[in-house]
Formats: sequence, structure tokens, C-alpha cells
Amino acid sequence: MPGNPGLLPDSFACMGGRNQDSAGISDFERMAAQHWQAVERSALGGWLLRASGGFTGRANSALPLGDPGMPPAGAVAAVADWYRARGLPPMIQLPMRLGEGALDGALDRLLAGRGWRLRPGPAVVMTGDSAAVACHARDSGVVLAGEPDSRWLGRYRYRGSDLPPIARSVLLSAPDQVFASVRRKDETVAIGRLSLAGGWGGLTAIEVGPAWRRSGLGTAVTAALAAEASRRGAGRIFLQVEEQNAAARALYRRCGFTDRHRYHYRIAPDSG
Repeated sequence: MPGNPGLLPDSFACMGGRNQDSAGISDFERMAAQHWQAVERSALGGWLLRASGGFTGRANSALPLGDPGMPPAGAVAAVADWYRARGLPPMIQLPMRLGEGALDGALDRLLAGRGWRLRPGPAVVMTGDSAAVACHARDSGVVLAGEPDSRWLGRYRYRGSDLPPIARSVLLSAPDQVFASVRRKDETVAIGRLSLAGGWGGLTAIEVGPAWRRSGLGTAVTAALAAEASRRGAGRIFLQVEEQNAAARALYRRCGFTDRHRYHYRIAPDSG
């Protein structure tokens, strides 16, 4: 449960220097995996296999970081078998440097050569200083809670659809998390989630209702959660956003985030 839940104070002290992010991409992704954990997880050597009934790519893909303990072709076959046994399309997340190919270029080429297609919507990982992002806070009535209520869950749309029942388990999967809401009368019009793990804060599920977009609520929720991250000792925060979502990326840049690295997914050729 979060400390000091309730209405966010009107102001936040905009102080503190920017911490240098020195972690490598692989170490970063291991940390980030703690923030959005799958319902079912298994290790294949240094690879992490994740399954959550198909809810989100990160919770339903293999994360290949390190040695799988077998030749790459055998590891790919083992991944495919693991996901097919669960009725899920085999999918592998491949971290990438900015402006470059996959961190494990040999694995990416192996998958491409075997017909594993690119999933639409490659993403950019953005990072920021929690205190600096918090300086964009405004008095918008952001309320914080330890769990998402029914109105919060009703506002969160996954690829334009209602959330599946398993979503709540994923949303509560980090060592700790905080849920932000903005309400107008009886409607929750904006939401966001902060997760806390590995000394970092992670932002997910920032969403504003269609009628309330371009009113500053996305910035207000982002800044409120950044302030909460800083209060809890997480000096740095991160988020993931699709590369093609220009509006969201521009909003986060205005808040002080910068691009760190990218990732894309490859899906087995017989996955429909």
C-alpha cells in the first residue's frame, strides 16, 4: 500500500540534481521486468519466459537476456513450445540501441530467417529525473490509491478494448505500486500507474478520456506520479511508448523525459 494516499499536495519542491543512468540495456530490462510481471514466469537459462493470457506484449513474451543454456536454435524451439503449450503465440522481445538493430543481432537474424515476423508497434523506452518531472505538477485533483478501483479499471483501455480479468493481477504485480485518478463529478477522466522496483519508478497506463484530452491531465498525472516516486526514493523514472505515438512522446519530452533505447517483438510464423 502506498504511503500518504489521498489528494496530492498543490506544490512540490523542484530540487535535486539529475542522476546519471549508467546501467546497460540488459540490466535495465531485467529491472524493468520487475515492474510489469507476468502471472506465469519461467527461466530458460538467462532468458525470462512470461505468460499472462495474452494481456500485453511484455507480459506474454520471452525476454532473451544472457545465455539460454543451449544453442540459439534450440532455445527458440523451446520458447515456441512453451508458449504453444499455453495457447499463446510464441513471441520474443528484442531490446535495441537507439538508431541501431537489436542488441542480440544474431538472434534477431535467426528469427527473421525462420519467418518470425515483426509485431506492429515497436516501442521506445524513455527515462527522466523524478524531481524534474514532478515540477510540471498542477492542481488538477490527482488522487492516489494503493489499488485500482472499478472506475480506474473502466477508464483503462487495452488496445481499445475492455480489460480482461487477468489484467488486475498484472497491474498489481510489482513489489509496490500506486494508482492515480482524476475525477470530474462521477467520472474518472484520467488515470496512471506508478510501479516501484529496483530503485526505479515505472509509469504505465497513463490514459485520458477522449473528451478530456489536450487539457493538461496527462501531464498532471505524469507529474503527480513522478512526485510520488521521488518521495519514495526513486530518483529516476521510466516509461515505454510506441514509436509512432508522436503526441505521447512529445508530451513526455515536455515533461523532461529522453529516449534511452528501443525494443520490438518477433512472433512465430504460424501464430495466426
